[in-house]
This record gives sequence, C-alpha cells and structure tokens, in this order.
Amino acid sequence: MTNHHGPPKGLKAATPGWKLDCQRGLMAFAGWWLAALLVSGLLPSMSDNLPISPLWVANSLAYGTVLAIGVKPVPYFTMAALTWNLARGDTHLEVLVGTAAFVLLMFFVVVFSSLLGRYVERDRARRLLRVPIIALMSATLFTFVGVWQFSNGRPAPELIIGLWLSEATSVLLFTPLARQWLRHGVQTWALPEVKSRQLPMMLAWSALAIAVLVLISAMENMPWVLSSWLPYLALVMPILAVYLLPVGLPRLVAPLFMLAWTLVNLNLYTDAAGVLDETAMLQGQMILFTAALVGFLSIEAVHSYHRANRRLQQASRQDGLTGLNNDLGMTESLAGRKVDEPHALIGIQVPDIDDLATLIGLDEVHALECCIAETLRETVPTGCVASARLQPGLFALLVPMNAAPATVAHDLRDALHSADQDGGLSVARLELRVVLVESIESHDARHLTSILLMASARAATRKGEHFYHHHGEPEQLIEAHRDALYLVGYLRDALAGETRSGSFEIFAQPILDLRQPEVIRAEMLLRWRHADGRLLGAGDFLPIAERFGLMPRLDAWVLSKVLSILSTHPGGERLDEVAINISGDTLAGADLVSLLSECLARYGWPSDRLCLEITESMVIHDVQVARENVRQLHTLGVCLAIDDFGTGHASFSYLQDFPVQKLKIDGRFTKGIVQRGIDREIVRSTCAIADYLGARVVAEFIETSDQMEVLSQLGVHCFQGYGICRPIPLEVYLEGLQQGRSMIGMEFAQAQQQCQSPGG
Repeated sequence: MTNHHGPPKGLKAATPGWKLDCQRGLMAFAGWWLAALLVSGLLPSMSDNLPISPLWVANSLAYGTVLAIGVKPVPYFTMAALTWNLARGDTHLEVLVGTAAFVLLMFFVVVFSSLLGRYVERDRARRLLRVPIIALMSATLFTFVGVWQFSNGRPAPELIIGLWLSEATSVLLFTPLARQWLRHGVQTWALPEVKSRQLPMMLAWSALAIAVLVLISAMENMPWVLSSWLPYLALVMPILAVYLLPVGLPRLVAPLFMLAWTLVNLNLYTDAAGVLDETAMLQGQMILFTAALVGFLSIEAVHSYHRANRRLQQASRQDGLTGLNNDLGMTESLAGRKVDEPHALIGIQVPDIDDLATLIGLDEVHALECCIAETLRETVPTGCVASARLQPGLFALLVPMNAAPATVAHDLRDALHSADQDGGLSVARLELRVVLVESIESHDARHLTSILLMASARAATRKGEHFYHHHGEPEQLIEAHRDALYLVGYLRDALAGETRSGSFEIFAQPILDLRQPEVIRAEMLLRWRHADGRLLGAGDFLPIAERFGLMPRLDAWVLSKVLSILSTHPGGERLDEVAINISGDTLAGADLVSLLSECLARYGWPSDRLCLEITESMVIHDVQVARENVRQLHTLGVCLAIDDFGTGHASFSYLQDFPVQKLKIDGRFTKGIVQRGIDREIVRSTCAIADYLGARVVAEFIETSDQMEVLSQLGVHCFQGYGICRPIPLEVYLEGLQQGRSMIGMEFAQAQQQCQSPGG
C-alpha cells in the first residue's frame, strides 16, 4: 500500500527517502505514546477487578496507520509499545508477550488487507469485512493476554468481557479514523461550504448529541421508565451522524461522541466513595460496543455508496478506452473556466472510423485510437485545460490562447506524422484530419463535438494536408451544423412526400459525342429547391445526406422519378442513354439489383439505355457485395461508368473490381488541359486504358472549344460541361427534344460539322 496523502512532490524531491521514513516513524512513535497517555489520563482503569481502560485507542490508531501506509511504521510502533510496557512496570515476560501480540496483530492487518484486496472484488464487501475481522482478532488475542496478565487462577467473567469489549470497540472506532486521516488528509473532516441544508443538520446533530449526554448523566434522577431507554437513544447517534452530517465527518464525530459517552458512564456508575458498579459499567460497555458496530457498518456502507457514486461520476466523464476525458468531461472542463478566458480547440479526426473497423477489425482500431491518445499526452503542453476522446475517432485538446495553439497544432501534426512513420498509425494508411478553432469560450461548451465535426468536414476538402484553421467565430461552424441538421430534416420530409420545406428537382445535362452526334445522351442531376426559392446544387446537400445515411433512399427516389418522367413524356423516346449517379452505399446494398429490375419493368425503360455512374472517391463499405451487384447489372445490360476517374487513390483497383463501359475524366484535369502538360498526359493515359477496356471516355467541365479541340486530339470524343449545355430542368429538356432541338450550345456546331466532314 502507498500513502496517498504524502508530502508535496517538491518535498519528496528534496528529502531522501530514508530521512522521510524516519520522520514518519518518529511521528508514529510519538502519536502512539500521546494516544496512550491521553486515554490513560481520561479513562483510567475501571477497578481492581477490571484493570483496563474502557477504550484503548493507541493500538487501534496503529492498525489504521498500517492499513494506510503499510509495514514501514511497524518497528516504530513496536518500540513505542515496548517502552510503554517497560515504563508501566510490567515484568519482562509480560512486556515480551504483550509486545509480540501487538506486532503479530499489525502483520495480520497487512496480510489480511492484502488478501481482501486480492480475492474480494466488491469494495463494499472489503470495507464491511476488514475492520470487524481485525477487531475480532485483536480483541480475542488481547483478551487472552490480559486474562493471563491480570488474573490469578480462574479469570472473572467481568475481566474477559471488559477486555474484549474495550479492544473491539476501540478498533471499530479509531482504526477507520486513522486510515482516513492518513490516506485522505484532515481536509476530509473540514467543514464544507455553508449550504442551505448541511449547516442546520450539523447544528441539529450537535445539539441532540449534547442533549443525549446530559440526559444520560442525569439518568439516576429519572423514573425507571425513562432511564431504561436513554442509553438506547444514545445508540442511534452514530447512525444519525451518518445521514445528517457531510460524508467526511461521521468517522471523526462518532469516536468523539463515544469517548464522551464513556466518560459519562464512568462518572454515572462511580459512587461518592469511588467504587465502580462493574456490572452496570459492563452493560454500558455492551451498549457502547453495539453502537460502535452499528455506527461502523452505517458509516462504511454510506462511504461505499459515495465512493461508488464518485467512480460512476468519474466514469461518466472519462473515456473508458483511452483514459482521456469524454464529451461530458470536456464540456465541464470548459464550462468551469472563466468567462473572459478564451481558448483554442484542436481536433483530430480519424475519417470513416466505422468503415475502418469493418476493414481491419475493432481491436486494431482501438489500438490505433490508444496510439493517438498517447501521442496527445506526450504532445500536450502543461497549460492544456483538457484532452478528450469525444466520440470514436474524434479527439480534442483545449488550449489557452496564450499557449500558442497554432504551434501546438503544428507540433501535434508532426507527432502524428512521426507515429505514422514508426508504424503506430500506418496500419490503416490514414489521412488524419487536424483542425484548429480559435476563440472558444465557456458558452461554446455544449457544441464542441459539432464544432469539430464541421471543421473536420472542411479539412477533408483540403487535399494533401487535411488541416483546417478556422479563424472566424465558432458560431459560424455551429450555424453550419444547425443548417445541416435542418436540411437533413427537410430531405427526410421530401423523401416521405412532404414538400412544404422544399423539394427535389431533376435537371438534365446533355453529353456531346462527336463521333456519334445523332446519339442523344444526358446525365440526370439532382437539385434541392428551398421553400424560399433558392436552388442548391448536389454538392451542397449530398455530402450531408451521405453523412446521415440517406443516400440509398435518395438514389432509389431519383431512379424511380427519372424513369417515371422519361417513360411518360414523349421527349423521353428520343433519349438514347440516361446517366444516373448512385452512391457507394447503394452500390453495396443487398437490394440494388431487385430495385433496379423492378423500376425498369414498371416504367418499361430498356436496360441498355440506362447508365449508372459510380464515383471513384466514394466509400464502398462492402466491396464483395458491390462486385456481385456489378456482375448482375452487366447481366441486365445496364451500362456502368466511373465518375471523377483519376481523383482517388484506387483508380486501377476500381477497374479491376468494377468492369465499366465509360470513364469520366474529372474536371480538374480538363480545366487546364490547354495550358498544363501534366493534365494532357493524364488524359492521354486514361484514353489508352479506355481503348484497352473498350470503354468510352467522357470529359467533364468543358467550357471552351479550345479545350474540346485538345481533348479530341488526345482521343476524347464525348464532352459534358457548361460550354456544351448548362443543366436544365428535365421537363424543359424533354420538351426541347420533342420539338427536335439538340439542346447543344451553338458555339460547338462548327466542331460537330468538322467531325462529320470527311477526314474530320
């Protein structure tokens, strides 16, 4: 056992260990002697037949000290008992036997406490067993020693009972007191801050205790009916202390009350000639022992409850995996700071933590998060307010603004990079997102997770570095998160048929094929129309829908809506191919093929006139299911395309897993195709791959004829973009097709004619 109430660290560093042990030992020696002198002075031996003190405190305090700090003070207590017995004039044999019994009991206390800690799991059981069994062993052993020492021949029953009750009562009262003092300090007995309920309760108990002692002292002058139950009224005082006083005080006030009660009994049962009524005194000692036992059990039960409650409160504020704070602990740390003391919030997010757990296993993910937590501990500056794991994959640091939070964030990124290089994080090939949000104040405590999630979403858009420094007010991120939640609610309402808050609209964007200009192709694009008339593009709401798991329902709605319009509008007959985007959740869904087959059959749309586009950078949770779905889609005759080809990290793996008929080059490679040679080489290699696969190549974000000319020379013949035609409502597009218009921009008419002319 260790002493949890030792001197401060600075004293430990300055004082050698042996010197500190000597100081504690001398204090133990002096404390034992002082307790023995006080008890002998206040409570002398009862009589010639009972040569004992009613409460022998010194040994009990020694047991409590050994329970608190271990065996180191045993030699000093042994020396104190030895010198005391010699000073009292005991024979050498009596000194030897008495001291040996005391030493034996102290070692029994240490061993028994260790066994309880090893084999008894419940804290309440350990508390209720430890001291009563020590009291039983101590009282029994010292009763034998006392009977051998103070009796000649057959011992008197009064001596046996008096010895046993005296030692057992003392251990029950003072051993827990000494243990609490040494393990937790005297501050546990200090009066708490005056509160509306505690101070009146303390005053009421004190007044009642004094009144009970006064009544007991005047018991001889009362009628028998009253005097017979007064001692039992005193028996409930320790119990009342447990329930009326603050949790730290009952262990102190109960022994003091018992000492006062013992003094009152000695005075009550001693006549004017100094003769003690031994029988009455022993009856009082029996009631005293009962009060000590009941009080001990009540105190320990309540302490166990409060300790369990503290542990639950601590657990509710601490993350069980990493030992850091959780979201509640972090919130309370910030809420407890000064209002005028701004802080910076540094966040680390592991992207797609659930998918990562599916990929590498939950144990590996937990090891990964523990590695990040350890990196936080090693990197956190001394002025850091708190560090936390707010939720799986999301960590946070709260740093004062005067602690250079930008430097802390930079050091943290370097530390995470070093952990990656050392192999601690590389198992998942992570792209950890690090964010820094300044000017966090106490009123932001409830929104820390939302702030970090929104900032991490912005960090995800920063390719290559995944770091976002938010210089504005945190409320901007909170408002963005709140708007996202509102939008999710509107999306759910619209999918359920409720459109008062906004509705979905389908737009079409034509695709120009220079080699087959007569073939009419178009991609269907989803838009969101607010109730106030604002129109949001897919990039404004689809990431939110994906984050909240709405994409499968949304894809099903788009598929059904588009095929329904095309099958009922006369202009739909002229459309040779319609392209519809689907998400990774939909592609890996178990009901994709059945849903698609049902829609094609219901609306009578030919499967070879439908193209499903999958985005290369999207997350596919179950590649095996997605691969089987692609195989069945090929069987149905549905065309497949990879959108944004070349932007992700698994371009060629996609081609292996998902055989496709079309590759769509991302706009970042086409916007600067005229000026940048690297973009031309990327497009050239993509066209070579497409030729090998027998797939078409579509270039997106086409705005000028110069772009189209360069791309045509590289082997691209299908184009899509604002220069070809801006997205237009699907019904308007179909009306134009019905009237025989191509809907293609006029600036490309000449390019079409050149393509159709000989040698073009």
